[in-house]
Formats: sequence, structure tokens, C-alpha cells
Amino acid sequence: MDWFSRRHAVVLARSSPGRLAYLEKTGIIVPQRTGQPPRLEVLYSWEQILEIRAISRLRQHLSFQTIRKILQYFDDHSVGCTLRDKHLVISSQGVSWVRSDTAAPQVIHLVGPGCSSMGQFVLAPLDISELGSSQAIAPSNAPKVVNIEQFRQKIRPR
Repeated sequence: MDWFSRRHAVVLARSSPGRLAYLEKTGIIVPQRTGQPPRLEVLYSWEQILEIRAISRLRQHLSFQTIRKILQYFDDHSVGCTLRDKHLVISSQGVSWVRSDTAAPQVIHLVGPGCSSMGQFVLAPLDISELGSSQAIAPSNAPKVVNIEQFRQKIRPR
């Protein structure tokens, strides 16, 4: 496994020494220490650097308290206390997690405006075979599908 010094971790994670110290203080990213005092060297793994980058990207949209709640939810539900390998969707309604490690993908609402409970299922997976031969109903504002051959015939000069 590759290990990177704090100086290199700052550059690779596109972060700051202060942010790395805060993540360590809160227990979210705890680097490895080697050497003897007073010359301890702080080392970060590549996975930790990816995690720092994921947290930094989320910080552009969410408070650190919200990110900690999401991490706590993952830890409580034994799905791994990391963000770097999760598919999160941020919208005006909040943050949802697209869980694809199950038989059928699930969307789980994690946090939103005024939402105190985490882990609400947003929608249940739908098996296409259940539709059978019934006609699917598309919303009226759905984009229209264009048949390329018909389109070419319309624009050809006569």
C-alpha cells in the first residue's frame, strides 16, 4: 500500500493542512504515524486521500455536520463508513444515496430540508417483467423519440 506524507496529501487531496488536522481531530480521517518523537511522520493512504477529496466535494454543497450524519448513518448500517465509494445525489430536496450493492438498486433519502430521520426509501425498484404487455404511461412532458430515418426523409430535397 502506498503512503503519502502530509505535505503530499495536501496536494493530492486538494485540501489544506488545517482541514486535514480537523478531519483527524474529529476522527473521520486518522492518518498513520511513524517514527519517534519529536520527529513523527504523518502518513495518509490513497484511500484516505480519496475520502478527503469526497468530503471536500460534498462540503461545497453540505455542512460538515450533515456530512458527519451521513457517515454515521453508513457506520450504523454497516455499509462502510466511507463516502468515496458511494453514489450520492445532491438536489434541492436533500441528499440521496443510490445503493447498487443489493439485488436491485435502491434510492435511500439520507437528509433533506426539515428531515430529521435518515434512511427513508425514496422509491422501490420496479421489475420491468411485471409490466407484461400493458402499455407504459409516459409523462406528458417526456422527451419525444425521433426516428432518424423518418427525419432524414423529411429533410431530403425532392
